[in-house]
Amino acid sequence: MSSSGFSVFRYFAPIAFFVCVSLLSPRVCAGNERVYTLRECLEKTLEYSRDALIAGEGIKMSEGRYLEERSAAFPQVRAEAHFLRSGNDLNGLQGLGSEGNEYFSNLNLSQVLFTWGQIGAAIKAAKYDKAASEQQFRAAQQLALREASSAFYDLLLTIDLEKVARDNVAQKQRHFDEVQRRLQLEVATDYDVLSGRVALANALPALTQAENAIRLARDRLRYYMGIQGNFGIKGNLVVEPKEPEPLEIVLARAREKRPDVAFQTSRTETFRELVTVARAGNKPRVDLRSNVGWTGLSALEKESPLQHWDAGIFLTIPIFDGFQTKGRVIQAESRVSSSRYEMDRLLDNIALDARGAINSVDESAQIVSGLKATTSQAERLLEMAEVGYRHGVKTKLEVDDAESNVLAARINLLRARRDYITARVRMLWIMGEDLQTALFDPEISKLPLESGR
Repeated sequence: MSSSGFSVFRYFAPIAFFVCVSLLSPRVCAGNERVYTLRECLEKTLEYSRDALIAGEGIKMSEGRYLEERSAAFPQVRAEAHFLRSGNDLNGLQGLGSEGNEYFSNLNLSQVLFTWGQIGAAIKAAKYDKAASEQQFRAAQQLALREASSAFYDLLLTIDLEKVARDNVAQKQRHFDEVQRRLQLEVATDYDVLSGRVALANALPALTQAENAIRLARDRLRYYMGIQGNFGIKGNLVVEPKEPEPLEIVLARAREKRPDVAFQTSRTETFRELVTVARAGNKPRVDLRSNVGWTGLSALEKESPLQHWDAGIFLTIPIFDGFQTKGRVIQAESRVSSSRYEMDRLLDNIALDARGAINSVDESAQIVSGLKATTSQAERLLEMAEVGYRHGVKTKLEVDDAESNVLAARINLLRARRDYITARVRMLWIMGEDLQTALFDPEISKLPLESGR
């Protein structure tokens, strides 16, 4: 191979390699793969979310506890029966001996009449516990929806960044072709050709990285949706930024709608009722008890059937329990106080998160508004530089500067749009809005509705 041929091979080999990698890498929405909208992604997330499924089982457990506590207020009926055969030789000296059978059956009924409010408080505590479990289930769902929607928009960002990288490669290719054309016209130098070739080769790794980022973002979204195989998504990052809600409104909605706030409230009420249960531990109680049954005895081949019944009201008065009740009351009251402190801590965390979300929405909105104009100006500047370069009135350096400005502006604008959308989603979550419906109501979410790509 001649030295000139080797030189050409040396410069074009890296470019050919990256082009092959780019062509062989999977494309978004390639083939007949399933394409999901944001709404469909959220539906799949609710079906698959392990945290939500675990919280759903917590609801079943609380329902079981409620039935268990409520059973104490109903009559308790129990049936008993047994057969016994016995023998002895106490009368052996007289040669009589003794063997016999005993048949016994009994039906027992017991009913609580008065427990000093213990049973009623236990039933109320079970109701509050069930409500707390339902709110915990809602909280798990909303957290899963928040993470899945953020992953959805992250995937949209990587797709758009891949498009920017691909456009940048195409632009570098056009410039390289233009330099070669100018070289043939003897208005460019070998230096210009080498510079264009290097610029093209340097643009290709960014494209490969962008395509790999798509795969990683898709895998993250797949984790939340619980699906296998390749898939595509449908949506966009085009937004019209709006000012965030005032802090007072955000906090008011959070106290009203947040499932974790409702959970903590129900939990506190549960502990309050358990205080009543604990205090009734050393108080008198009244029960109704009755029995009815039949006993059959047979000895010396003679049967003696007997019937029996009894009914009565029983009063139980604890005299001394070794301060057991006092200890239980102290523990129950401590749980109430701890629950109140946890509520205060939760509200403080919500206030802190709300301030951060408001700042993030405001900051990203201002960046998006500023970069929209900047990006348009940078693109116009690049067009002017390219036209001027073709006519020989602009230098290659000016074109390179314009390309760098456009690339940076586009990337920054895409990231700012993604940041604005995810900040809005987080604010909706902080306010306790139902993300499955709020994200598709522009009056609430202030985000774009679903549209095609």
